[in-house]
Parts: sequence; C-alpha cells; structure tokens
Amino acid sequence: MSSAALGPVLGSGREADVYAHGAAGVLKLYRPGFGGHRAEAAALRSLEGHGIAPKLVGIVDRDGRTGLVVERVPGFDMLAQLQRRPWQVLAAARSLAQAHLAVHRVTAAGDIADLRQALSARIRDAALPQPLLGYVLGVLDGLPDGDRLCHGDFHPGNVLRAEGRTAVIDWSSAARGVPEADHARTLMLLRWADPLPDTPAVSRAVIAAGRRLLTATYARAYRHGSPPLRHIRSWLVVHMAARLGEDIPAERAVLLARLERARNGAA
Repeated sequence: MSSAALGPVLGSGREADVYAHGAAGVLKLYRPGFGGHRAEAAALRSLEGHGIAPKLVGIVDRDGRTGLVVERVPGFDMLAQLQRRPWQVLAAARSLAQAHLAVHRVTAAGDIADLRQALSARIRDAALPQPLLGYVLGVLDGLPDGDRLCHGDFHPGNVLRAEGRTAVIDWSSAARGVPEADHARTLMLLRWADPLPDTPAVSRAVIAAGRRLLTATYARAYRHGSPPLRHIRSWLVVHMAARLGEDIPAERAVLLARLERARNGAA
C-alpha cells in the first residue's frame, strides 16, 4: 500500500486507521483480521436518512484491507469539547442522551449481529473464574432480545458536535438488541472506564471531576425519553463481564470485585 495514495492520517485505533478522503470524506481502513467493517456498513445503511450518523459513501479494498468511505463531519467529539469547556457538561450530557435515544428509535438491519449472542461470546473469552462465568451467563440468559439498533460503544468520544448537528461515529460494534442493554453499556463506560493510557494528567483530572455529573445527567435525560428501564442492573453485570474480555489491565481488579459483589448479593 502506498501512503502517497492516501490522504493525511486523521486517527488510528486498534482496529483501523482513518485517512482524509477527498474534500468531503474519510476512509476508515480496517486492519487485517478485524471484521468490524461489516457491522459498521450495515449500521450506517440502517441509519441512512435519520441524520444522526455520517453517510456511507462506499466500500473499498486496499491491498487486502477493507475500508469504508464515509462522509466527513466537521467539528470535535464531545469528549474533546468537554476538555476545552467543562462548564458545558450539563448541556453535553443532555445532548448525549438525545443522540442515544435517536439511535434506539432505528430498527436494526437483519444482517447485524444479535447483541445477546455477541455478549455471550465476549464473556466466554474473558477468562472469568468458573463461578463468575456461570453466574454472568445465567444473568444473560434471563435478559430479553430486541430489534433496535445498538451502537455497542456509545460514549462522548464517539459523538461529534458541530454547527448544530450531532453525528454518532464508530459503528464497528453495532448489534441488534434492546435499547436498555446499549444504555447500560454507556453507563458502565461513563462511570468506570479508565481513560486511554496516553490521556494527559490535566484531562484525567477533568474527566474525574466531571464524570459523576455527566453520568447522572445523561442517565436522567435518557430515562425521561425512554420506556421503563427494567433490567439495568442485570445488563450492567453482563457488560462488566464482557468488558473484561477487552483486556484493560487498569480496570480488571475493579470489575472483578464489582462482579463478585453482584454474585454474592444475588446468592
């Protein structure tokens, strides 16, 4: 692959690199061995016309790497905006909730993975102690299926705000399920996710100071626009176990302790 054939690098993650593509697009080029482009393409097709995600322009292949060309949305993600203007946390939290509710009004395409099945696979790969594994899978077995579009990794870093528009990005973990499950994943991330290792100390301090207020305001705004939430605690248990499969050392001890407390409380 010739780097000269690509636009400037806009970002890089575990699964993909993102490049500028022409005047109004970006190319998200997935690394070999990662198949998130399938979920992302299916999700963006489901979202066509809803105004809450970039438009999928096309799918390309570059030297065996699959890439998605999508509309470029100007502006910064919510996390970056909050680091610059932390006093806007209440408005950002309400906007975050409204964007998530808008996603959950969309019916998922039939070729998008079932969320409960995806979570079961991730939990089995998480190297849980056997008593915890049995407990968590039992909790998952009692939770409902659904047909709504679930983002799978919805947090302020994946929501862009610019010129009055909100756009949700990074749909590689999209699945089909109940909105409450996707909401619970966001609650878990907002409450307990450790910042990325290269996050500056100042940004870590801002995140620590504002996350409780952000989480509470987001949760309240989401509940206000949602049908009754009946299984949040159970979905949190499931998502904590699945999160352990992402192998984030800074979070492992805390998540295991929370799961043990949940299991002992249920016993």
